[in-house]
Amino acid sequence: MRKFQIFLMFFMSAVYCLLSIVSTSHASTVDEVVGRIQKTYGEIKDVQGRFSQTSHIKDLDRTERYEGEFFIKKPSSMRWNFSKPRDEEVIIRENDIWIYKKSDKQVLKSAFSKDAYSQVPIALLNNFGDLKNDFDIKLIKDDALELTPKRRMGFINKLLLEINSTDFPVKTFSVFDVYGNKIDITVKDVKINSGLEDSIFTFKLQPGVEIFDLNQ
Repeated sequence: MRKFQIFLMFFMSAVYCLLSIVSTSHASTVDEVVGRIQKTYGEIKDVQGRFSQTSHIKDLDRTERYEGEFFIKKPSSMRWNFSKPRDEEVIIRENDIWIYKKSDKQVLKSAFSKDAYSQVPIALLNNFGDLKNDFDIKLIKDDALELTPKRRMGFINKLLLEINSTDFPVKTFSVFDVYGNKIDITVKDVKINSGLEDSIFTFKLQPGVEIFDLNQ
C-alpha cells in the first residue's frame, strides 16, 4: 500500500504540472507567463507525447528512471504507458483510476477525487482558474519559473519549470514534495489537438488479470 501511495503522489503531481504549464515561451514577466498559459490552455482539447521521468525517493534513498508515452483529453481523461522495466499502464477517467501492473497480472483500482488529491489534476481540467490565486510565482531566470502553492495542494511543496521555445514550450519540470522527494520530467514529441479517441482512455481487462478494488 505504501508503494502504491508513493506512486499516486508522483503520478498526480506529474499530471498536474503537465496540465498547468502549457505555454510560457519568451515571457519576461510573471503576468505575461500567466496570460500565455491561460490563453493557450483554453485552446487545447487533447495532448499526447513521450516523457522521461527520474524519481528521487528520499525515504527509500533510491533513484528510479522511467520513460513512456502519455495521452490527455479534456476534461478528465488521462493515460500514461510506462515502458519496460516498469511496464505499467495508468488510466484516469472521470472519478476512477486504474494502475495495470502487467508483469504481476494485477490491476489496482481506486477512486479519483479532486478533494482527496487537492485539485490535482481534475479541478484544473474542469476549470483552470487563476494560477496567481493558487501560487506565488517567480521568474527565476529567462527560461525558468518557480511556483509555490499558497495553500496546501496535495504533497506539492514547489514546482520548477524549464521553458522551451517550441510549439509546446515546456522542456522539463521538477516537483518537490513535502517529504523531500523530487521528480524530474522531460516531455518531447508533443502533439496538440490531434483528435484523441475516447477508447484510448477505456481500461480493457485482459484474461487472467486480478483486480484489487481499493474502494471496497
